[in-house]
Amino acid sequence: MRSLFTIAIVGLILFALPGVAIFAADLAGYEVEVNGWLESRFGVSHHVAVTLPAAMVLFCVPPLIILLYFLRLRRKPISVSSTYLWKKSIEDLHVNRLMQWLRRNVLLLLQLLGAFALIYAALGPRLHGSVTGGRYYILLVDNSASMSATDTAPDRLTWAKLQAIREIEAATDGDFGMVIAFNSTAEILQSYTNDRGALKAAVAQIQPTRKPTRIDEALGLAASLANPEKSSENEATAPANPEPGKERTYVPIEGISADVHLYSDGKFPSPDFALANLNLNYHTPPGANPTGTANNLAIARIDIDRGWQKAPPDDVENAADDPTPSVNDRDADDTTKLTVAVTVRNYRAVVADKLKVRLELLDGDGELRKSYSRTLRLNSKAEQAARGKTVYFYLPDVPEGSDLILHAKLEAANDIFPLDDEAWAVLGIVRKAKILVVSPDNNFLLRAVLDSPAQKKIANVTYLPPSVLTDAKLYLAPARDGKWDLIIFDRCGPDSEDRMPSANTLFIGYPPPPFLPTGTDVRSVRPVKFPSVQGALDRHPIMQNLRGLYDIGIDESFRLPELPGGTLKLMEAANGHVLLAGIPRRSFTDLVLCFAILTADENWNTRWPLEPSFVLFLRNIVMNFGNVRDAGHEESTLPGQEKVLHPGGVKQITVQKPSGTRKTFERGTRPDFAFTDTTEIGIYTATWTDGNGDNATHRFAVNLFPQGSHDESDLAPINEVKIGAQTIVADKPRKQPRDLWKLAVLAGLVVLMAEWWIYNKRVQI
Repeated sequence: MRSLFTIAIVGLILFALPGVAIFAADLAGYEVEVNGWLESRFGVSHHVAVTLPAAMVLFCVPPLIILLYFLRLRRKPISVSSTYLWKKSIEDLHVNRLMQWLRRNVLLLLQLLGAFALIYAALGPRLHGSVTGGRYYILLVDNSASMSATDTAPDRLTWAKLQAIREIEAATDGDFGMVIAFNSTAEILQSYTNDRGALKAAVAQIQPTRKPTRIDEALGLAASLANPEKSSENEATAPANPEPGKERTYVPIEGISADVHLYSDGKFPSPDFALANLNLNYHTPPGANPTGTANNLAIARIDIDRGWQKAPPDDVENAADDPTPSVNDRDADDTTKLTVAVTVRNYRAVVADKLKVRLELLDGDGELRKSYSRTLRLNSKAEQAARGKTVYFYLPDVPEGSDLILHAKLEAANDIFPLDDEAWAVLGIVRKAKILVVSPDNNFLLRAVLDSPAQKKIANVTYLPPSVLTDAKLYLAPARDGKWDLIIFDRCGPDSEDRMPSANTLFIGYPPPPFLPTGTDVRSVRPVKFPSVQGALDRHPIMQNLRGLYDIGIDESFRLPELPGGTLKLMEAANGHVLLAGIPRRSFTDLVLCFAILTADENWNTRWPLEPSFVLFLRNIVMNFGNVRDAGHEESTLPGQEKVLHPGGVKQITVQKPSGTRKTFERGTRPDFAFTDTTEIGIYTATWTDGNGDNATHRFAVNLFPQGSHDESDLAPINEVKIGAQTIVADKPRKQPRDLWKLAVLAGLVVLMAEWWIYNKRVQI
């Protein structure tokens, strides 16, 4: 029994030593270093869960227990004859065995064991499933549209939030975390903090959106602290106004290394981004299909053409009450008939048979006027064409200018992503461009083009002489209020920047301010004789389909000075001489044609107006810079994308979202309205009162259509993503940590109960 008691004493001491050593290190200020060592070797960490004074008192409890046993009251010894002769032997025994007084004190051992258990509980030990090893961590949570897919129960976003909360719970109070939610944009929901409660609250408030996925801005926010572009200490140390070419770094840039945990399905374009101090860990929803397929069907686009002009596929079944028009009935020139093409894609690994596509024709109030249906068979994702399959609907009696809405939907799709099972379109109501031409009366060539019947269908043109440019009523006030969409200045222009209009402009043979100083005659600008076109930016919308530009003859042009950043050089001559430039000005563009069409004495300066490309050139300008809407359909907008509205001189508009909520906007100093709250899918209605007191309406649709190579409906999670030059492979999320202090408290309670039982039974060794 003696050996067992000795072993118990030694074990108790060994049990106490780690806690004493860790507590001593904490008092010395080495808690973070100790935690790093414990996590790297044993996968555990700790944090004293009580205040420092309370911890000191707790650690004094075991010595006090032992001291009380030394000082406890003993009975006065009385010598009797039967024991007197053994007194010296008993004293020798006490001297030789220093722990003799503890031989039968099992209660003391249990009390010390219970005290040590409570001490370990106060140290807050935790067992980790895996290790991050960094003091700073950033949680990037994707809440784009594809994260609403339900293949991971209940949906991918909920899974991502749970995993992010686990990562927060795995951190210690010495770690600092940040929470960023991203879709097409990014937002910091919680900046760096070691308050795990605040971090978990930030994650919990993340809501799903209908926006597509872009990670560029999120990475930029994450890197703003990890990879600073400048050192504040260096800026404070460096001398002011250093000599050009001799700048140097006095204090080097020091970033903050951070572990970035990205919770996403990877449905974003690969960004050109350098991670630098960011250690990216990519976590994707479980259950990704290795074949790259997903249980999803989607409407990919809606196209509308006037007239009946397209033949349907052979494997599309029409409803009995909606027959396909015969060849004789098709008429591409009848603008009262519509051909609506709905493109559908299958992302499944199996064929989608008997899929019904329904098209509803609604009036402006949303009331159903006519319904059409088609039934088709879609091959699997691997077998179908990249563009999917298109079904055609033929609608009669839809005159131009009709205020109608089209709603396409897939019936009984039964997929994991209902958001793309429907799409909307607004039939275009013709909006003519409002154009002002400020020109001398002798430019008959310009009038011949702008007053042609074809141009009158898309533009209303007003002509004023150059003398009005200083008139507040005729020019200055309406130009600043955005009355016109496009102003053409022919051989004239405002004499200062504060008289420039709130509109796009075309300067013909005259430089805009500030390129022509106030009071300077344009003839004093250095002329260039007989320039010839050497290059043209034919990708730009106003330069498309222009032929024969290299053959146009020009007698004289002027030379623009150094152009500002962002200027488009649309047409150039030899030696870099710019003949046509697009100069940005706030939200507008100033097109500058550096040669006149007619001279002041009515002589031809160029023969370009005799070419068909000149007529097309002016039409392209009117269509692209005059805010023209033709009679097709209103272009669809992506969720989160800015929609620019041009009511023309109106100071206030009201926009109703698909959910029915309304919001009124003031125009401010801009000539148009930039509506950015396109967070819902469906039809938006903008209303306003024009200058004549009449109510006007403009509807537009927001759809989750693919944009370029990015397809939000292709839901198969991506197991590896490319960030800059690095390829990041998805790994397993950190396992849930286990708090060991709860076990320590339980052990202390068990010891306390054992002590109580032994005390009552008077059990002795």
